[in-house]
Amino acid sequence: MLTGFALVIAASLFQGSFILPMTLVRKWRWEQTWLTFSLMGMLALNWLLGLLLVPDLIPTLASAPMSRAALLGLFGAGWGLGAVLFGLAMDRMGMSLGYPIIMGLIASLGALIPLVALHPANLFAGKGIALLLGTGLVVLGIALCSLSGARRQGTARSGFDAGGLLMAVLAGVLSCLPNVGVAFAGDLPSNAVWVLLFTTGGLVNCLYCAWLIFSRRPGPRYFGPDTSRNLRLAAVMAGLWIGSFYLYGAASSRLGSWGVVVGWPLFIALSIMAGVGWGLHKGEWAEAPDGARRLRNAGLMVLLLAVTVIAGSSFLPGGAE
Repeated sequence: MLTGFALVIAASLFQGSFILPMTLVRKWRWEQTWLTFSLMGMLALNWLLGLLLVPDLIPTLASAPMSRAALLGLFGAGWGLGAVLFGLAMDRMGMSLGYPIIMGLIASLGALIPLVALHPANLFAGKGIALLLGTGLVVLGIALCSLSGARRQGTARSGFDAGGLLMAVLAGVLSCLPNVGVAFAGDLPSNAVWVLLFTTGGLVNCLYCAWLIFSRRPGPRYFGPDTSRNLRLAAVMAGLWIGSFYLYGAASSRLGSWGVVVGWPLFIALSIMAGVGWGLHKGEWAEAPDGARRLRNAGLMVLLLAVTVIAGSSFLPGGAE
């Protein structure tokens, strides 16, 4: 259990930091950076880690029932769309606002859906009630963060608008599917699930970014004076991102039968803290009025309270076994 929690902490620091290198890329459009990141993280590093960590990976995937593989592939495609929306929302809203909204939804739904699917009898017991309360707090936190973003608009590079909020909400809903996939994976090890899920989702991301690149010609050159720097940043971004999921997979397997219910919100809570910290460090709210900052802080506190309630549900009746 202690090893599991230590791995959750490491995974969350990776996850909360992976967007930071993207903010340092020069002279590339969003789609150029995201395509490079997707190729490196969702495909190349994903398969490399899978082959290293799962003995007989290919036979393991081939032996999975067709219905289960199709379901995981569907989850992967849905997550891939969520990842595209995640990147777009973060680009428009910034790390300090977009990250907690998206991750708050991921925390609540990523814990609630496995509970409903795997332990439905506990939905209206102590654990289920706590998860429902946590989900309600997520909605309240999103509302406060949205209002703060509206008040910040026009004071700095906020990029916050109704479209950005819609992207963030949809990204949060779809991006919880990796944890749902682990819950439905049956006997498949979590590392094999990542390979299948992120390969399917990675293809969605790559196709969308490629379409943007070719439809927006002329655009910034992919190869130029900053290419080497940008490739290194994308590689760091990819390593942090894919590493966070493999670390989380190792953690959840050590947290017992409720690992995907309890470990997930802990993973997300610490990720939110890291992501918001980086956003504030970069000065995303430096010129925001005091009223907007107070609303932002209130929204962040509510979101952190939400994931704390969700994580604490393991100590209520019907908790972890």
